[in-house]
Amino acid sequence: MSEDTKSRIAELEKELYSKDFQSHRVEDVLTHREVKEVPTWAPDEPAPLPPSEEAILKRHLMMKKFVRFSMGFFGVAMVIAAFIWWRGANIVSGENIIVDVAAPVAAAGGDPFETKFTIINNNKVSVEAATLFVEFPVGFYMSPSKADLPRISKDLGSLTPGQSITEAIETLLYGEESTVKDVNVTLEYRMAGSNATLKKTTAYAIRISSSPINIKLSMPKEVSSGQEIEFSVDLGSNSKDPLGALVVDAFYPTGFVFQGADPMPSYGDNVWRISGLAPQEKKTIKIRGVIEGQESEEKVTKISIGTESPKDERYIGIVYNAATESSTITKPFLALDLAVNGNRAQDNVASLNKGVRVDVYWQSNNPTKVTDAVIEVKLKGAALDKYSLYASGGGFFRSADNTIVWDKTGNQDLSVIDPGGRGNVSFSFSPVALGVDAGRLVKNPQIIFEVRARAGRMSDVSASEDITTFVTRNVKFETELKLGAKGLYFSGPFQNSGPIPPQADRETTYTVTLDARNSANNVSNAYVKTTLPIYVKWLGKVSPEGEDISFNEGTGEVTWNVGRIPAGGARDASFQISFLPSVSHINRAPLLTGDINLVGTDDFTKTEIKDKKQGITTYISGDPQFTPNDANVVN
Repeated sequence: MSEDTKSRIAELEKELYSKDFQSHRVEDVLTHREVKEVPTWAPDEPAPLPPSEEAILKRHLMMKKFVRFSMGFFGVAMVIAAFIWWRGANIVSGENIIVDVAAPVAAAGGDPFETKFTIINNNKVSVEAATLFVEFPVGFYMSPSKADLPRISKDLGSLTPGQSITEAIETLLYGEESTVKDVNVTLEYRMAGSNATLKKTTAYAIRISSSPINIKLSMPKEVSSGQEIEFSVDLGSNSKDPLGALVVDAFYPTGFVFQGADPMPSYGDNVWRISGLAPQEKKTIKIRGVIEGQESEEKVTKISIGTESPKDERYIGIVYNAATESSTITKPFLALDLAVNGNRAQDNVASLNKGVRVDVYWQSNNPTKVTDAVIEVKLKGAALDKYSLYASGGGFFRSADNTIVWDKTGNQDLSVIDPGGRGNVSFSFSPVALGVDAGRLVKNPQIIFEVRARAGRMSDVSASEDITTFVTRNVKFETELKLGAKGLYFSGPFQNSGPIPPQADRETTYTVTLDARNSANNVSNAYVKTTLPIYVKWLGKVSPEGEDISFNEGTGEVTWNVGRIPAGGARDASFQISFLPSVSHINRAPLLTGDINLVGTDDFTKTEIKDKKQGITTYISGDPQFTPNDANVVN
């Protein structure tokens, strides 16, 4: 309804309800208008709609079109869904290939068991070139051969639609009781009509319910650094049949020093061979040693037992069982520390030609007094010169076993040590002569210090008990690498020329011969370097032929790459130079080379070693035919 019409209705309504309302005739309200007929045969055109009503009509038409399109799309979707549902069984998918494993959840160690692998093809097309791979962890073996079983593969060929194939394998399982072993299974295959190789994977787990041998490792949960400890290994047969030859292997933590065992090891200090165990038979091995470490450090010990390896009876072939225990390092009751030439490191390095000073520091961490302390240092190694040893602080050197002893008879500080009390003793020595010119060879010389302290203390129940502490240190001795250098004119590998003594402004050739000699330890990456003055020329001749000697014209540097020199070995090489003296050299013996340096790496001590010689002059005293008059330059 238009605004004009609404306004007129409102005016009529106001007039109708007013007090002075007067009635009107119809003709007074509605105007009369004559209509003329239009002489035409065309149909009547509909009257145009108002703009607002026309917009509403358009929206209605659009909604009808949208509903019709939606219904069409839904219909098409239903048809496609029905088609896919109808053909669903014909779609090729890896989900339609089933890899089923039938294996026990748990197995007793050493008892054979069967595992079945079933492959099912639920596709509507064939599977080709199917191969089954099974990867077993350590501990699985073939039954009854007991051969290692790291991995197996089985060619299954083709599987037609709906076909299934089952493969079975008999295995044995060994390992620590209650451990779980995971096995990975992979099926590789191709679908008919395709060259792509596809994979289907799965996994299963088996728990070891028991072992043919029970093993128990008993050791203290807390130990002091340097404390002597004993731990036991209890073995017991859990098999109804006799067990053959067995091997027990002990893995000691870092810092453990083996002292002894009952029975003693069959090989080294950690392998025992047991001839066999009868059903329910038991055996015990007791191991003694000293353990060192930092406070709160955890030390792990592992004992394994199994059959002999067919390749080497010192090693385990099949591991039957294993036990692992850990101990925590605590502060020792009587702490010890060593400084070698002022260095408190575990491993130390010293020169063969210098003396060694060792300081032994002790401190009581016991809450009560410590009495009658004894400190012993045992020195081990062929490099020790026992005649040079000197012990201070009342120490006595017992040369029969190379042991220095301090006790209360020579050092009153060790008679009674209060809580927190501390002190030190020291000794010094020199290594035996092992240099290049010594005439004897001791390869990789070193000396090991085994330091043990023992004392008595009052326990909480007022009973006296002994406490012991043990530490070790060692000192390795560097090899002596010696450089030799000389100039030659009358002798050597080259024919030299020119005036002797040398004359100003005339060229004279010389031979420079270098040698490197080594004593105790192998040396690697050795090289020699020197420089040539501006008035000396490199001639490019070296001996032996092919020796790695090079010259850098830009820097004037000569380098001889010596390489490796074995202990007690030597290398030598020569090269030729030309010397053109100036008048400024008259009455002098000029340098033919700069300073000569030898550098190498000691393979035993892992340190860099050096030697140096002054430069060679025309005073070539190393030549047998040289005389002093041949040295200075003449006019």
